[in-house]
Amino acid sequence: MKNLFLIAIICLFAACKQEQPPKDYAVIHGKITNPTENESLRLFNPVTSENVVIKVDENGAFRDTLKLKEPAYFSAVYNDVFNIYLANDMDVELNFDANKISKTVSYNGDGSEENNFLKYKAKKSGELMGENYREYLGLETSAFDAKTSAFVKDLNDNLENKKAELNPAFVTSENENIAKFKNDIQAQHLQQMEINAALSPGMESPQFTDYLNYEGGTTSIGDLKGKYVYIDVWATWCVPCIYEMPYLIEVEKAYEGKNIQFVGISIDRKKDEDKWRKMIVDKELMGTQLLAHNEIDSKFIQDYYIQGIPRFIILDPEGNIVSYDAPRPSDPALIEMFDSLNI
Repeated sequence: MKNLFLIAIICLFAACKQEQPPKDYAVIHGKITNPTENESLRLFNPVTSENVVIKVDENGAFRDTLKLKEPAYFSAVYNDVFNIYLANDMDVELNFDANKISKTVSYNGDGSEENNFLKYKAKKSGELMGENYREYLGLETSAFDAKTSAFVKDLNDNLENKKAELNPAFVTSENENIAKFKNDIQAQHLQQMEINAALSPGMESPQFTDYLNYEGGTTSIGDLKGKYVYIDVWATWCVPCIYEMPYLIEVEKAYEGKNIQFVGISIDRKKDEDKWRKMIVDKELMGTQLLAHNEIDSKFIQDYYIQGIPRFIILDPEGNIVSYDAPRPSDPALIEMFDSLNI
């Protein structure tokens, strides 16, 4: 009788445990090795623009809960950016070394399978794109299609094999994301082929005429012939552009008097000319500073297929294209390129 009673209690406890409703929130916690002092972990939802700031203590430990209206992909930001997927009732343990995040990020607990799939997808995406994604996009069509199809098949197979362990909403979402990737990357491939045909090294650069010059008067691209030209396309509202400015100034000082000139082309609105002029002064910008005629819709900007800034361009002394998408000033590859040109 005693044994029967114990069995009944155990069964009752198990039934109660099974009947507990799912939590209406997600938990994220973990530890960061080599944390940066006073640095928080931020989660940004690109769909809703929601920004969650998670405090990290001096030992690198953190913990927070998020009430989600629906499952969501977040960009996790801490010295680097990586993706994380969260849904209510998940309890995700996230650990990484702040000095080498991409190599050390790991997930455990409820929700780890979904996030490990995202980690795998990011790894395979990196392998697909390589160091210069434009080389992949510019592959001959049959080679591009073969490489892309192999990548998509690998992801679909991996997703199907793990289907039983994954949140159904996540599986549906990833199936849609993979299909969208294939369509989008094919469109980018076609555009890259257009770009390669229009902006190959040695071709004459697209033109601009009579851009407002900060120093007075106007400047046209023909006025810049005689030296190599390093063009920085930027705007006062562009945070990555501002980040590059100190590096650009260092490069300009290092190459002062050499066979290269530096030109900044702002795509700020004409009504923001005062902001443009003020930033040139505040940031102590050097070189020739110009204001484009029609912001992002300027023909010169469109002819270079510029959809995001900053963009850097190198022209030779005859006004021909050396690189339509040159390394940024913060990238050591820029100096390597200058050296290869004997500047």
